[in-house]
Amino acid sequence: MNAVWIHGGETLGKEITAILDSLGIPLYYVWRGVLRKDNEGESTRWDDQVFPGKNWAVQLMCDDKTLAALKEKLEAFLVDDYVRQTGVEMFVQRAERLI
Repeated sequence: MNAVWIHGGETLGKEITAILDSLGIPLYYVWRGVLRKDNEGESTRWDDQVFPGKNWAVQLMCDDKTLAALKEKLEAFLVDDYVRQTGVEMFVQRAERLI
């Protein structure tokens, strides 16, 4: 089982959840209004006049087959210049359900 986190600009939220829905992901969590401080690049979103915007954080659990399909869809999504500039990241960690 894989614990997956997807972080992206709030303007991409509907597209990200549409990708999850198209893959038949049965359950995922969405945190809206996530702030980001980027000390190395230009991705700070502090929701103020200097660093406008917020992010979404999405968390889900999936098997390896679904993970591969999700990675493929997100990579295709990142071909678009606006999407790439706004930013989407996916992080994965092996997970085991304890309860």
